[in-house]
Amino acid sequence: MTMESDTKITDNENIIKVEDDSPLKGIRCGAVVRPEPLFHRRTRIIIDTHLNNEHNLLRNGLEEIEFEHIKLISLDKLFNNKNEIFLGFGLPNVYLTIPNEQFDGYVKFAAFMFWRQLSAVINTKGRVQSGFLLRFRDLPEHVLQIIRQAMKDHSNQRHVSCAYANACVLNSSGLTSGDTDLRNHFGARALFQQIYEKGLELNGHSLKFDIIRTTPLTLEQHFHEVRKKELTSIGRTFKKVYNECTHSSDKSRAPLIQVNDIPTNPIITSTKDYLTRLEISHPRRFGAVIRKLWGSHTLFKVIPNREKIDINNYLPDNLRAFPLKNPDLFTRVKQYILFSRPVVLTIRKQLASLWDDHGEFSSSSLASMMSINTKTDAHVYNIVITGHHVIGMHNNPFLNSKLVDWVLSKHVLISGYDDDVRFAGEAWMEHRADGVIFHLTNNSGTYKPNNEQLAKTAQFLSDAVPGLNVEVHSNDTPSPLAQSKEKKEGKLLTWKNLLIIIVAFAIWLCFMIF
Repeated sequence: MTMESDTKITDNENIIKVEDDSPLKGIRCGAVVRPEPLFHRRTRIIIDTHLNNEHNLLRNGLEEIEFEHIKLISLDKLFNNKNEIFLGFGLPNVYLTIPNEQFDGYVKFAAFMFWRQLSAVINTKGRVQSGFLLRFRDLPEHVLQIIRQAMKDHSNQRHVSCAYANACVLNSSGLTSGDTDLRNHFGARALFQQIYEKGLELNGHSLKFDIIRTTPLTLEQHFHEVRKKELTSIGRTFKKVYNECTHSSDKSRAPLIQVNDIPTNPIITSTKDYLTRLEISHPRRFGAVIRKLWGSHTLFKVIPNREKIDINNYLPDNLRAFPLKNPDLFTRVKQYILFSRPVVLTIRKQLASLWDDHGEFSSSSLASMMSINTKTDAHVYNIVITGHHVIGMHNNPFLNSKLVDWVLSKHVLISGYDDDVRFAGEAWMEHRADGVIFHLTNNSGTYKPNNEQLAKTAQFLSDAVPGLNVEVHSNDTPSPLAQSKEKKEGKLLTWKNLLIIIVAFAIWLCFMIF
């Protein structure tokens, strides 16, 4: 079974139970599985373990301890055993970690940039740099000894980078990626992207691995920061060499990390065991380049079990985009120019060129994946429900650009002018001590569903995702995202409306010229 399809997690009376083949096997701290993209490459299911005090499961997640500008996490809190083998990608260090020979702790292969110091196998003392970990699964017992010997063979040597040094160890252990030599990659980001996209092989056979996230940063944000560190590596290396020469007698050691467990709260409790399929979009290469500027705007598609649920019993009528008979000027500009069918389909083709099928998930797993809305961060999803699936978008930009969010989260862009739209609105997730609440509104200026359709949609979602508690808000009640914008909105000549006119004129001019 693949990592994407074997995730079955249930919560009952604060106890998280996982299947024997689940990615969460061996994880001690609070954790959830969720899909994450990496630029134009396919999305993968990762294990998110970072601390989030407002999340019912991640409130027992990993806390980062900062030491000399490096963030550390506890291996004793992360794992419930001392048998794991993983390749760590910190910010920006790369390190291969295995159990020590007594199996009562971990050792790692530590290497340094630009031949600065000799590489060595050192005791982790229960802590490593936070970031993303590639945990190898189901390795034959003899492979650990091969890796251990390879780490010793490559010790006491100088290397051009820590990523290259660890790639040498993996290569000596018989690991390849896409049938290519891992030593072809000298940077941390390049090495990770190779493995992320092509996978790993051990002596020619596919190797299963999990991606564990220990940082609040997403995959894209983390490796965006890694790239910045790589670009400044020469200056940072010079500074480290200088400090080692001038402060050699005044070295401080990273502190040991105390492990404290915090009780988790339930997500969803349901007696129904049928599952829901999840698909995630990934963009074309040009769309991925633009994402580096405007941030990640990934579409998700939730496909209910059609043998158990029929949307026609709840929402039999189709909705039409821009239904007003006498729209105002700005609505006409949006309908016929800015968000016309050709423009929308062109943008959507870049945003979602392909869909990755991640398999079926329980109600609890789906609910725990969603980013939660807090008083400081408005995590609102724009959703569209068609006759076949629920499709939506969550905005997660690098730049806090409400304008970009407004353009890329239009319901007509999410639906792609689908002729079978049944509902459109906004949604957000709230975690409470007794479970989660899924908030739903009919706030869509494009499709304008009424309050009766809002109530029917809540019933549909509660039945399609068994155990989900849905709370509805009419269009008169602003969403958290709208509340955060209210103070900045004008009456008529807002920046948004001015931009609509400017962009619309530019598009019209291009059509006239070409």
